[in-house]
Amino acid sequence: MIIDMHCHIVPEDFPGIPNLPVMQHLGDGNADMMIGGKKFRSFRDTAWDAAKRIEDLPNIGVDKQVVSPLPELLMYHLDSADGSKLASHLNETIGTVVREHPEHYYGLGSVPMQDVELAVSELTHVKELGLSGVEIRTNIEGQNLGDMKFRPFFREAARLDLAVLVHANKPTFAERLSDAPDALGADAAIGFGIECGLAGASLIWGGVLAELPKLRICMSHGGGVLTQLLARSDNHYRNRKAIGDLLPQAPMDYARLLYYDDLAWNIPNLRFLIDAMGAGQVGVGTDYSGTSVRTIGVDDEFESLGLSAQEREQVAHGSAERFLGLR
Repeated sequence: MIIDMHCHIVPEDFPGIPNLPVMQHLGDGNADMMIGGKKFRSFRDTAWDAAKRIEDLPNIGVDKQVVSPLPELLMYHLDSADGSKLASHLNETIGTVVREHPEHYYGLGSVPMQDVELAVSELTHVKELGLSGVEIRTNIEGQNLGDMKFRPFFREAARLDLAVLVHANKPTFAERLSDAPDALGADAAIGFGIECGLAGASLIWGGVLAELPKLRICMSHGGGVLTQLLARSDNHYRNRKAIGDLLPQAPMDYARLLYYDDLAWNIPNLRFLIDAMGAGQVGVGTDYSGTSVRTIGVDDEFESLGLSAQEREQVAHGSAERFLGLR
């Protein structure tokens, strides 16, 4: 069995509220998502139709999916009221998918992180809907996840035994990418990996994992550059007392509490991630939202990695099951 622990779903429609996205259905299973009156992206019905999506699972090489909102729908720039309505709509949508197709889907919802009190409250709704956790962005309108402002959210997620998927979003340093050609999609091609690394570092150095070591958090896109930062961070932790006094354990110890998807983009990077964090912390991800972004099939990936039978079991579904709290 293979569980896809990183993929996305799009609602067929949105509440008719100003500032929220609009789905323009074009017929024949196609739709354009409009954000701010402009076309954001085109989708096929496999992005919102759970039954049709099941038919596509063999084509992407997975048996079950952990569906979460398209990350662009985590709209923390909205005011608290609209943000709360959007999160509730996303959660109801995903809750319906999980309830109607429990043999194929687990669900991660959304919370309005721009208002921590409302985010904490929405976690109860998430739990009541039977979802396994929530997805949040790597920064909250430029604020680090390790900021104490957000600690009540993480504490409540831990108390309710809910998992947290951290997904890259528009980097806070976008102006530094201005030299890259527009066609490159620099935000995603360069910025996302750095964003994931910074978010992971904030969870570590901000003390979230030290305070809540049993909280299950998964970093998208293989954690981005986080694994490359850890050797230097550990060196500073061991050799600079002022830095070492900040944490009870070395940064690498906390990084190994996190989960990671396998979207590391090539075999050497993924092999390094598994060797550094352990196969039991790495699971399959497709970033599917109607189509998959994977460049290699899961079985071919496993063969290229030279995984043992035990490692295969962990990456295929064991890590995802632990992340979801099923083990």
